[in-house]
Amino acid sequence: MFEVLIREAAARFGLGDKALPLVQMLLAYMTNKETGGLAGFLEKFKAAGLGPVIQSWLGGGPAAQPVNNSQLETVLGSSGGLLSMITSRLTLPRDNVTSALGYLLPAIVGKLTPGGSIPSGLPPEVASLAAAGQSLLAAPAAASTAQGAAAGGIGKWLPWIIVAVAALFGLSYCGKNRTADTVNTPPPAASAPAASEPAPSAGFGPAAPAASEPAAPGSEAPSAAGAATDEPTGPAVVGLVTDGVPALKVYFDTGKTDVPAEFAAKASDLVGYLKANTDAKAVISGFNDPTGDAAANAELSKNRAQAVQAALVAQGISEDRTVLEKPAEASGTAATNAASRRVEVVVRK
Repeated sequence: MFEVLIREAAARFGLGDKALPLVQMLLAYMTNKETGGLAGFLEKFKAAGLGPVIQSWLGGGPAAQPVNNSQLETVLGSSGGLLSMITSRLTLPRDNVTSALGYLLPAIVGKLTPGGSIPSGLPPEVASLAAAGQSLLAAPAAASTAQGAAAGGIGKWLPWIIVAVAALFGLSYCGKNRTADTVNTPPPAASAPAASEPAPSAGFGPAAPAASEPAAPGSEAPSAAGAATDEPTGPAVVGLVTDGVPALKVYFDTGKTDVPAEFAAKASDLVGYLKANTDAKAVISGFNDPTGDAAANAELSKNRAQAVQAALVAQGISEDRTVLEKPAEASGTAATNAASRRVEVVVRK
């Protein structure tokens, strides 16, 4: 559900492999029942005068309004607040964390509020991520632990340090004229963040849909061959059995790479088979409909396959037992455009 967002945040805000734990901690904080769950979390923003912004997030979509770093500091920046917890436990720059949350929050709230309403329960995938995040939030802060260790080690040497400092002060006083220029030299300015972070790939994040597979009137109509089909016309997961071996088809929205929430349930037979047959691998191939830019659609097909790969890994399948395989023909391979927007997973031994 959040694989593309995690990869995008990792690249855009310099989070690297800490993007996943950041999202886990965010979900744990957002859905904590002791603080009112998702509704209680959103109330914090409403109390800060951001009610219209929050309303635009519900249900997702292009109308979601951005939130800036200053607003996030007001809502989440208190001592012991979410920003402090993530910054200290993941040892990340606070500005990077704040900017990443500003990017992630509208998208995540949109995914958690289908139809614009707050659900009574969480999808299993979200609950699993939040549980992992709760463990991270409960862990001691890295900075606090380091400071505590340093304080314990320095205490017994404190008297000697005081003596040494006094001696150095005397020496410094004697040579103050000689060293005045050095003392008064301002410290070097903090270096700017590296500008070499990779740019988001085509097909990732919110901008991708505009560049590929644009929705068009009649795009769900059957092909010229007129072949009938009972394949889904929107996001869905379909479990299949071929020669007694489970397989899977995952269908997507136009221009999207979000794996449907029903994936875990519908993929259970395939996952069970892979776990029981350790010599088998899941071969994953991505497809797209023929509308839009061909190069962007090729990237979109790959990103869909990677999203399904990540969903299988989340279900306990080791990544080295998955194979991303580009099909000979990836575009317009089904009777309708909707049926072409899919990923196929088959088992290979």
